[in-house]
Amino acid sequence: MNATTFMWALYAREVKRFQKLWFDTVATPIMSTVLYLLIFGVVAGSRSIPGTTYSAFVYAGLLGMMMVNSSFANPTFALILSKNVGTIIDIQLAPIAPWRVGIAYALAAFTRGVFTVVVAGIITIWFIPGIAIQHPLTFLAGLLLTGTEFGMLGVTCGLMMKNFESLTLVTTFILQPMIFLAGVFYPVSLLPAPWNTVSLFNPLHHNINLLRYGMIGYSDFSPFASFIIILLLSVGLFAFMNQIAAKSLKQ
Repeated sequence: MNATTFMWALYAREVKRFQKLWFDTVATPIMSTVLYLLIFGVVAGSRSIPGTTYSAFVYAGLLGMMMVNSSFANPTFALILSKNVGTIIDIQLAPIAPWRVGIAYALAAFTRGVFTVVVAGIITIWFIPGIAIQHPLTFLAGLLLTGTEFGMLGVTCGLMMKNFESLTLVTTFILQPMIFLAGVFYPVSLLPAPWNTVSLFNPLHHNINLLRYGMIGYSDFSPFASFIIILLLSVGLFAFMNQIAAKSLKQ
């Protein structure tokens, strides 16, 4: 088996693994989305956002949040579990470059994220009558970049962390606060100074902004600039992931 074939075999294994965890993969995110929509979409539905409804604004942000969480969680859980049960030795002994291992896990994370968003969207879109994807290519580009970016971040964290307690600390005190401060439930442009400017330095804001623009046509920052920022961050994450993978998998 050559390196490319092994990489795709590893990708297929990870896809099959999360398919077996359908409740965690699909049911939990859908329930969270429904609850958020009920709270923010229905209760605060009378609020107005320039160019769109508040319900559509929140809905697009929730799908972006779902993509981030699903893509990040998939490789971190798999790699930490592999290290704890000892099966990571199979990957360490495999004749494959570390970056290929990272890409296989990141692509599987992207697949899980897209699967979750699509299924959740089909089930919950009736909450937002008349909503339609305004810029399909931009939306697809946002999904691809966000999924692979946070997939690679998940691979990096999964390789660096020794246990699930470390993962809980990162998700609770770093990732989730960044998500909620990224403009999922409110337009960053409407924040008072200097917070409207400070929020632009939150990397997650650009993922949410690009996905929201692709879906409903609303953005509070240049979608093209957000695309470039996400692309540069993804390139940097790939280089960092490769370094961590080289140290962790080829010891």
